[in-house]
Amino acid sequence: MIKLFRGMRINSLNTGKVRNYLIYAFGEILLVMIGILLALQVNNWNQQRIEKKKESKALIDLFEEFKLNKQRIEEKQSLRFAVVPKLRKYINLVAKGEANYKSFEVFHSSEYIIGMTNPSYGVIDALITSGELNLISNDSLKYLLADWKDQAGNLYENEQILWNATIDYIDYCQQFMIDPRQKWKDWDAKDMEDSFNLLISKVAYRNKLVSYESCNKVIIEECKLVQESIEKIIKILKAEIKK
Repeated sequence: MIKLFRGMRINSLNTGKVRNYLIYAFGEILLVMIGILLALQVNNWNQQRIEKKKESKALIDLFEEFKLNKQRIEEKQSLRFAVVPKLRKYINLVAKGEANYKSFEVFHSSEYIIGMTNPSYGVIDALITSGELNLISNDSLKYLLADWKDQAGNLYENEQILWNATIDYIDYCQQFMIDPRQKWKDWDAKDMEDSFNLLISKVAYRNKLVSYESCNKVIIEECKLVQESIEKIIKILKAEIKK
């Protein structure tokens, strides 16, 4: 088509038909522009297709990562919840002066030492580093993802505080008591009871016990907020994947 217009343009110029020459020249330029625009459109379409494919993979990878994080956080939260009634019962007995070695043994033989969640950041870190987080078209999802690491980081820091409070409590107990989970032949029931009575007479012990309880409560409430964010993220990811 361009060759045809070029031939007509040259013929018009040779025959002195300037007006026709300009028309054909304009037609030739118009065809070139249309060709360029079509090429750009095809290139844009290909680029959008590639980016959409990358976004789809990112959404699926994020969905799997957040399912894992949900599971990890729920496991730790369940352990913290399980501690609450046992700890409250034990503290009430100590406060009323009704606690004995048996109540100490019951509580300390249960699982109350809880570590950190250690959520997975692999996928989201890779997306941030590569700049592909911007491929996600859902603005609400991008905001939640951007805020997620800060939330998880704050939770981890507070879990570390709870861990330190737990270790501090255990270290103090060990100055007076032996581990009740182990049967010690050279310690009879009276030795255990006497050591326990000495332990609960200490103000520091009672304060450390209450401090541990307070830290556990704080982490539970903060973890609820993190869990809400995870549920929102997973819900949006599901909807975006189905599109």
